[in-house]
Amino acid sequence: MAKSSRSSTKENEYDLTTREIHSLWESGILSWMLWLQQLPIYMGIRELPPIVTLAVILCARQFGKTHLGVLMAIEDCLRHSNKSILVVGPTIKQCRSIVAPKVRDIARTAPPGLIRPSKSEGKWYIGDSDLIIGGFDQSRSSDRGKTLQNIYVEEVVDSNPDDYLESVRSDLGPALTHSDGGKMIYLTSLPKFPDHPFITQTMPEARLNGAFHSYTIDDNIMLSETQKERCIQLAGGVDSIDYRREYLNQVVRDASVVVLPVFDRDFHVAEIPEPDRAMWQISGDWGGVRDKTCLALHYYAWLTDEDVFEDELVFDANTPTHIIVAGLFEMERRWELDRNEGTHKRYLNQIVIDAHGQTRVDLMDAGVLSVYPDKKDWVGNVRHMASRFAEKKARINPRCKYLIENAASGIFNSTKTDFERTIALGHCDGLATMMYGLKTRGTRSPYDARGDGRSTAQLRANDSPNSNLVTISSALSGYRRK
Repeated sequence: MAKSSRSSTKENEYDLTTREIHSLWESGILSWMLWLQQLPIYMGIRELPPIVTLAVILCARQFGKTHLGVLMAIEDCLRHSNKSILVVGPTIKQCRSIVAPKVRDIARTAPPGLIRPSKSEGKWYIGDSDLIIGGFDQSRSSDRGKTLQNIYVEEVVDSNPDDYLESVRSDLGPALTHSDGGKMIYLTSLPKFPDHPFITQTMPEARLNGAFHSYTIDDNIMLSETQKERCIQLAGGVDSIDYRREYLNQVVRDASVVVLPVFDRDFHVAEIPEPDRAMWQISGDWGGVRDKTCLALHYYAWLTDEDVFEDELVFDANTPTHIIVAGLFEMERRWELDRNEGTHKRYLNQIVIDAHGQTRVDLMDAGVLSVYPDKKDWVGNVRHMASRFAEKKARINPRCKYLIENAASGIFNSTKTDFERTIALGHCDGLATMMYGLKTRGTRSPYDARGDGRSTAQLRANDSPNSNLVTISSALSGYRRK
């Protein structure tokens, strides 16, 4: 009788008796443990139509999205008999370190024996169902047994794009095939670079399904103005990249990760009218047995001080040298490039290819007379490339899809000593090609008397940015820029 008296005493933060709490647990109702700012998100997820299989909820920091996701996963275990519920994050190690403490914290009020940890921190037995902790870096196909019912994606901000894409396409998505109206629910902030497949593929799909919601710091009714100001200060100010991405859910390019943070598809990708004279060049990064080989045709427009990448060739690793050389010569023929300056408007000034050892010998034997870029100052070369894009002096023709994706999505490795390798881009060989090309291309005036008799003071009107005859000071006659 004394035990019953103690169990009915309201002595917890929820203002409920232990008996009432246990009854709610056994009924699979845990929303009473949520904070006020989480309730609208919770209700929105629970009210999703059965036909919706994917939902994205962007949550600013301080919303407690991990607590919400883990609580809903536990609820699902209680509501679905003999099923598995998966909580997944960027890596399994990271996800376990974040989720396991949340499970233990929420389980404090559960009836004894209802939630039982396994020998590892990767699985919890809840009722007759399982809560499994996973990561994009590890396949869950090895977890045989119970049918997977729902997936809660804890966070994608630090996820590797390749791991994420492979996991969603080949592992997580198919795993829900036999579920009973199962869903993949994202409770996350945005990745650090805007061409992450979560942004380019997952978010558009959720929008089309009417299952996309964004909750910014301004939607958090539990934060005081003082607390909001503190968040702004810690993030570096209202205009900082971190604040805009983590608190306002804005897609921004993080300069600490993305190689070309200023790249703008609307400006840098364009068809530029070709000048009647320019210094043309073929630049390349030879991939060999591991990486892609990329060749780019580009020119320097002296009148506008612009670098324009007009065409590209991309070959997979282990492509025989003779095939790549044949492609190079075909590009030269198709574009009617001329190696004799002054006889044709498309003067091929030089070929620059980053190749090593025997490949250099093979190229010479095949008739490819190329020079090799100086790679000692890699950081300087990267900065030079970035500055050309920042100054809006580099353009890429829409046909150069590989170069464009490199410019948009190329990232540094963790130590910022090299480009990161990805499935889609390889070793960012398109970035390397543009970097070498911009560093080595000729920039002197093509309007010399040695050509058609004109000097730099006698340019055609249609060559001028102002569509007028350009009169250049006689002091520039015969001008050279090395």
